[in-house]
Amino acid sequence: MPKSNTIPIPKQLSSIKALGKGTDLEKAIATTILVYYLYADSDGRITKADAIDMLQTQFHNFTQGQETKPKYKELMTDLEQDKDRRIDFEDVMVLLLSVSLMSDLFQEIRHVKNTK
Repeated sequence: MPKSNTIPIPKQLSSIKALGKGTDLEKAIATTILVYYLYADSDGRITKADAIDMLQTQFHNFTQGQETKPKYKELMTDLEQDKDRRIDFEDVMVLLLSVSLMSDLFQEIRHVKNTK
């Protein structure tokens, strides 16, 4: 469950001097880190249950429609087993990338026209 008394992510990003002229990719990764730490405990880890919550609340456009895909089911089954086990940022990044790559939204984004 994310912390409830946090400063909004855009305000946190604007307070990071190095990101003032940061690239879109740098800001995207910084946002991912900030969202992760909304869920993290004092040791910088989150429970598998919180990872599920984060996917459902912060990543729902990527998870939508994935429920029947075998690889997604496998990922979710792993998270649902031993929900109190803590995972770190690296594990969450691998999870986010895995879900992203299998998502229908990834395919849609991949085909967006990006030239004039």
